[in-house]
Amino acid sequence: MAGRQPRPVPIQQRLRWQLEASGVRLILAVLRGRSHPTVLSGLRWAHRLARPWLAKRQATACRNLERVYGEHLSTSQRQEIAERSIDSFFLSCLESIIRPVDSTQLTVEGEGLEELFRLHRQGQGVIVGSLHLGCWDLALRWLSERIDTLSVIYRPARNPYSDRLLNQARSANSHCEWISQFDARAMLRSLRQGGSLVMMTDLYSRRSALQADFLGLRTNFAKGPAALSQTSGCPLFPVAHVREANGRFRLICGAPLWPGNGPAALAAQIGALARWQEPWIQGYAEQYYWINRRWRAGDGSGERLRPVGPPAARVLKLAAAGP
Repeated sequence: MAGRQPRPVPIQQRLRWQLEASGVRLILAVLRGRSHPTVLSGLRWAHRLARPWLAKRQATACRNLERVYGEHLSTSQRQEIAERSIDSFFLSCLESIIRPVDSTQLTVEGEGLEELFRLHRQGQGVIVGSLHLGCWDLALRWLSERIDTLSVIYRPARNPYSDRLLNQARSANSHCEWISQFDARAMLRSLRQGGSLVMMTDLYSRRSALQADFLGLRTNFAKGPAALSQTSGCPLFPVAHVREANGRFRLICGAPLWPGNGPAALAAQIGALARWQEPWIQGYAEQYYWINRRWRAGDGSGERLRPVGPPAARVLKLAAAGP
C-alpha cells in the first residue's frame, strides 16, 4: 500500500513563504559576523523600542518569577530580571548565527564531562539534556567540535524555505545534523548507531502526564527526552551553559542519568534532572527562559511542593543595578 502523500501547497502560500524567506535571508546577512557586544547592544535598543509588543512576554515572565520566588523579589526586581531574561533569550537565539566566540573564552567543567567523551569513544549513544538557560548555542558549537556524531533535536519553522536558511546559518557555526522533533525514528536510529543527541529538557507539554518538582512547584514536563532515554537504553547527561559578567562563558556537564524501566523510573529520571538544573537557574536567573508558560490553569501544575529561596546574590545585585 502506497504511503500517504502530502497535500499540495497552494501557490499563494508558497509565494508568501518565499517572500518571508527573503526577509530571513536579509536579516541573516546583516547579523553574520557581528560580535557579541554589538548584538547585545542592538538587542537592548530594540527591546526598548519593542516594549509595547513584548508586554505580554514581560507579564508572563513576571508572573512566573512571582510564582517561584514570591516575596523574595520585589515588583521592580521581577521586572528587571524579566527584561534581562528576554534580552538573554533573544541573544541565545542569535548566537548560532553571529560571529563565533573563541573557544578559549569558554570554561568547560563538570563531573560528567569525561564520562560523556568516554562513552562517545566507545560508540555508545548518549542524550545531552540542555535547557533554556544562557548560551546554549555556544555550548553546542563547543561540543560539535569534539563529538562527530552530534545531532540537534529542533522544532522546524513552519516555512520550509526559512527553515532551510536557518539550518544552513546554524550549521556554519555548529558542525552537527538537525533532526525534527517530530521524527522519533530518526532519533532512535541515531542513538542505536552510537550518535549523540542534544535536546531541550525544560519544555512544557499539556499532553504529558509526567510531572516533577521544578523550582519547588509541581510542573508538567514533556516526556520526550526521558522516554527516548528509556526506549534506547542511552544515558541522559544534564548540561547548563551561562554567561559570566567578565565576558566569559561556562559549560557544565553533570553525571549521566541512566534510564530504568516503567513510568516510575521515567518520573525519577526527570526529577533528578530538575534537581540538577535548579541551582544553575537560581545562580543565573536573569538568563533563564521565564517567558515560557510552564504553569497553566487547569493542567494540574503550579502547586507549591516546598519553599524555594531567593535567586543568587549576583542576580539580586543585577536586579538592583537596573539596565
